[in-house]
Amino acid sequence: MKKNILVTGATGYIGSHLCKLLKENNYHVTGWDINFHTEFNNVSQFCDEFYKIDITDPSITGSYDTIVHLAGRSTVADSLITPSEYYRVNVFGTLNVIENINFNHIIFAGTSSAWAMASPYAISKVAAEDIIREKAKNWTIFRFFNVSGTDGIHKQLGKPTHLIRVAAMVAAGKLNEFTIYGTDYETRDGTCIRDYVHVSDVCNAILSSIKSGPLNTKYECIGSKKGFTVLEVIETMKKVTGIDFKIIYGNRRDGDSIVNKVDKLSTHVKLTKTIEDMCLDQYVLEKKLKDKFV
Repeated sequence: MKKNILVTGATGYIGSHLCKLLKENNYHVTGWDINFHTEFNNVSQFCDEFYKIDITDPSITGSYDTIVHLAGRSTVADSLITPSEYYRVNVFGTLNVIENINFNHIIFAGTSSAWAMASPYAISKVAAEDIIREKAKNWTIFRFFNVSGTDGIHKQLGKPTHLIRVAAMVAAGKLNEFTIYGTDYETRDGTCIRDYVHVSDVCNAILSSIKSGPLNTKYECIGSKKGFTVLEVIETMKKVTGIDFKIIYGNRRDGDSIVNKVDKLSTHVKLTKTIEDMCLDQYVLEKKLKDKFV
């Protein structure tokens, strides 16, 4: 009998890639999402069932072997403006899922921002982790670092904020320039350092967790153990695309940490993609997409 997997946030960036992978591996896939960004990835061919469901709705119900809980608010800058919405969705929504749905294992999408705790987004995700460890019997909490790249079909949604996506859009001629926020950090070139991991490697780690079962550890890190500065990523984008583009230097942004990279990778991580792959994949997708701001 096929395992029944619920993916919350199914039409989002990671969710859409994951639904495709799960379907290819012969799982029964149920997708939930509210298509928050007014645009969405079409996962109809990868979901056996799909429902437009809000995780904060107290009437939600169901029974699944595994829940992969990806739904939530996820933009640092926006969380500084509307923190209450981040607490409502990320904290109450997670509690609502756990208390109203029957499951054997919940896999949670945490964030590498958890260590800095510099934004309501980070605080809300750590609070959700606390709830899972208290309320759930079996869990795997993944703290994702900067998830990047694409399978060539599915895309990041909403206003572009991710460094690699924005750089790819500039290289593709969709944006006029790239702004680096802060050049006076205590790093090798003065710009922030981040750990990047390809979305395909992230989804394969989730698949591995579904197959092996819950770990019930405090958290598991999904990244690459390699840190790249903003300038290094920009130079990589220019190299793989062969396109030089304009850079503007701005002030530091609120909520940005100096260095954020994995020290210990989860055993579920099997890296197959490089920073070059992430940059090139995103650029190729941006060139293919017709809309200017997608």
